[in-house]
Amino acid sequence: MMAIDIINQIEADKISRKIEPHFATVVEIFSKVSGLEKSILIAELKELVKERKIMVGRTINTEYIKVL
Repeated sequence: MMAIDIINQIEADKISRKIEPHFATVVEIFSKVSGLEKSILIAELKELVKERKIMVGRTINTEYIKVL
C-alpha cells in the first residue's frame, strides 16, 4: 500500500534522526504525493483506519498518523 509505505518511511526517518515524536503528520504525508494521488491516499488512509492498521489523532495544528 502506498499510504502505509509513506508513513513507515517518515517514521523511520524521524527515528534515525532522533526526532521526537516520531509519528507522521498529515502535512508530511501529503507533501510526499502529487495532486491526483492525494484522493487515492485519502481513500487508503480511511481504509487503514477501518482495518485498525493505523491510529489517527490530533495535535495543536494538524492530525498525526501512527502505524499500529
